[in-house]
Parts: sequence; C-alpha cells; structure tokens
Amino acid sequence: MLHVVYRSHGGENAKGRPAWYSKHLALLSFLRAVEQCPARGEVVFLNDGPIPRDRLEPMRRHGRVAAITGGSNRASYLAGLRLAVRSEWSDDDVVLFAEDDYLWRPDALTSLSAAAATGRAEYFAPYGVGTHDDVEGRVPQWRRPRAARGEDALPADVVRWVPHESTTSTFAVRVGALRQDHRILVVCCLSGGDFDHTSLLAVQGIPRFRLHDLVSHHPGTSTNPAVRAARAVYLTAFRSAADVVSLRRPSRRRRLAAADPAVCTHMEDGWLAPAPAGQPRYWEDLAAQTHRWAEGRTEGREPLGTR
Repeated sequence: MLHVVYRSHGGENAKGRPAWYSKHLALLSFLRAVEQCPARGEVVFLNDGPIPRDRLEPMRRHGRVAAITGGSNRASYLAGLRLAVRSEWSDDDVVLFAEDDYLWRPDALTSLSAAAATGRAEYFAPYGVGTHDDVEGRVPQWRRPRAARGEDALPADVVRWVPHESTTSTFAVRVGALRQDHRILVVCCLSGGDFDHTSLLAVQGIPRFRLHDLVSHHPGTSTNPAVRAARAVYLTAFRSAADVVSLRRPSRRRRLAAADPAVCTHMEDGWLAPAPAGQPRYWEDLAAQTHRWAEGRTEGREPLGTR
C-alpha cells in the first residue's frame, strides 16, 4: 500500500520558476497520478498555514487535511516524518513525502508502487539529483542514476528504477525502514543546507561532510559576531553527528532506487529533470495536458479527487 504525505504552503518564494509553473498545477498533476494508482492508501495533505481555496477544496475531497504552523520547510518536513512514524500504517507499506512544487507524470505513483513491490530498495526517488562540488553555495547539476550512465536514453513510457546516490525532500520509503531511521533523518535535518541530500547519503552509510566542512562554514546573514559563532558551533555539532550516524553496519545500510527517466520534476529553474529523448518540451507539454485533464473533469461535473 502506498500512502502519501503531501506538504504544502500557501505562499511563494523567490526561486526562479518556469513560465508554466504554479502550485495549483503541481496539485492537479499529483491528484491525477493518485487517481491512476490502484495501490494507493491514505493521502494526507500537511498544510503549513492557510491554503488558497482552489487548492484546499480538492485536497478535502481527496484525502485528509492536517493543518500545522511550522513556519519553515525544515519544520514541515519534521512534522511529516512524525506523522508517518506515529501512524498505524504497516511496516510493509510505503510512504511518499511530496513537496508542493513538483509536476507529476500520470503514471508516477503506479510506477513507484510497482518498484516497491518488486524491488529490494528501502528508499525511492521519483526525481533523483546529482552531487555537488562543495557543501556551501553549490550550483545544482543533474546526474543520471548510476546504472544508466553511458546508456541510450529511455523513451518516456519506459521507467527503470536503478541505484542512485541522492534526491530531494520528495522521496518514498518503506514505513518500517522509516521508523528505524527516524532519528538519523532528524539529526541530518538539523545539519543545515541541503539536509535532504545529507539524509539520503547517511541512511546509505555514506558520510557527507569532510573535516573542512565541519570547521569551515558559510558565515550566514548575521553580522553579529556572537550569532555567527553560535551558528558555527551548532553546524559543527550537527554535521559531526550526521557523519557519526552514517557509520552504519553494512546490514543496516539502505538502498536508494531512482526512476530513470524521472517520473516527476521539481519546477525550479536549474532543477528541471531532463526531458525524455526526442521530447525537449516534455514537461511544458505535460503541464498543458494536466490543465486540459482538469478542465475536462470540471466540464463533466466530476469533482477532482472523487475516483
């Protein structure tokens, strides 16, 4: 059974976005994928603060809405982890943590469910990411899953789930593994920066930070020496802890499988997943198709989220 915790916030940030981006589009594409997934379980919409009505009503029709006052991506993420860990879901089930600025293929959750049913991995990345040169101030780069490098690109309707190194805060995990790894994910979340990358490395038994990264940090925005010193101590402590908890016995190291090609994309400039071979406008076209699908449902007087 595939459960989902969909984390949403009513506001926007200053990130660069493609012209066709909207959080409403992200939700529509997600609902479309959920409706096509026969193995779906509970869907929980974890909303941090007020949500516009055009998004809130489909959420209420489709699943359970839980409101929190987190105030940050990190607080919302930790709340999502707690919700899943404390749920009554079976250890054999899978939970997908989804962010609210992704565009989903209609077959995304079906493909994920099939990968979980037939594969041995504990963690799954519907959208994988590459690594970076430095811990601070890095430029995002896409890297194809390891097993696919050097091979011909796959057509859009063929998805392989192959070993990969990391992903974002949009990932899936077997509930039993999540309950065992919860403390590791919390420690990594407090290590600053792109904690999602750190977390997925740690559960695989890969230390993230070099000695230089533990003692040399980006100074942050404060000009107060005391604040800067406190921040440095905090980051050194939690980055050291993240490296320590990553030193797992081989039998406890997790496996991460990523979709190739990606079954969703982060809608942020510089972070779009590569389009399938021969379809350079794939994600833009999918955005238009998603709107047409939603309009057809509305014209047919069938509310979204009722199937």
